[in-house]
Amino acid sequence: MAARITPYPAQLRGEAFAESFDDRLDIAMEIAQEARADAPVLTGDYRDGITVDTDGERVFVLDEDEDAIFKEYGTIDTPPHAVVTNAASRHGEYSGWRPR
Repeated sequence: MAARITPYPAQLRGEAFAESFDDRLDIAMEIAQEARADAPVLTGDYRDGITVDTDGERVFVLDEDEDAIFKEYGTIDTPPHAVVTNAASRHGEYSGWRPR
């Protein structure tokens, strides 16, 4: 006896996304913790702004310091610190912005 299975990509992706939420949240927490530990501290805004947020089943590591983008990726006269980028890269494939 044979069985026929019809996979529905959108449904499979949705189920995988839902099933992996807790694991992705744990990984994001690890990334944020590592980034905070590596962040240089002058005022503490950069380090203390590193948080984890969710939107539905999406998980984000972000920095709420208004100058974080300049500290993370550098400027023409300021070197990048890239603590969030480097921490994320250690936990899987990273395809976002890269420091200058």
